[in-house]
Amino acid sequence: MIRTIVVGTDGSTHGQHAVTWTADLASQLGAKVVLVHVAPPAQPPIAAAGGYVMYVPQDIIDETRAALEEQVRDEFGAPLTAAGVAWEGRLLEGSPPAVLRDVAAEVGAQVIVVGTRALHTLGGLFLGSTSHALTRRRGVPVIVVPLAAEPLNPWSFMAGTALDAL
Repeated sequence: MIRTIVVGTDGSTHGQHAVTWTADLASQLGAKVVLVHVAPPAQPPIAAAGGYVMYVPQDIIDETRAALEEQVRDEFGAPLTAAGVAWEGRLLEGSPPAVLRDVAAEVGAQVIVVGTRALHTLGGLFLGSTSHALTRRRGVPVIVVPLAAEPLNPWSFMAGTALDAL
């Protein structure tokens, strides 16, 4: 039985579609959701031409992180709140596939949900790089939610009728 779902989003249309789909699934199952947004790490000081050091003050880094945490809570998590499911948001740094796998293991998730991405690399010809990397490793099952014109009934995949709706 699915009790905990990890969903990853980068805030894109594809990522947010996966969050909305997960909200519907979690609502039907009574499952808890852990929404994960992986941000790039803060840049360390970089020496530029002429010996100058480009430096971002810590208060700017803190303000940027606080704004991103608010965006994760209020914008990225909005479909989960609207569906009335129990959820928590996490803003983490690192490689998205590794972070999603680590969070899934930490919370004992039964499934990871991610969206697809636009075609951008040979490795991500049909899937985005995160979804592609997640499906290449053993561990927690991964659901890759396509960006569909209309929402699909998640139970139709189990009944074998989902392809008819596409």
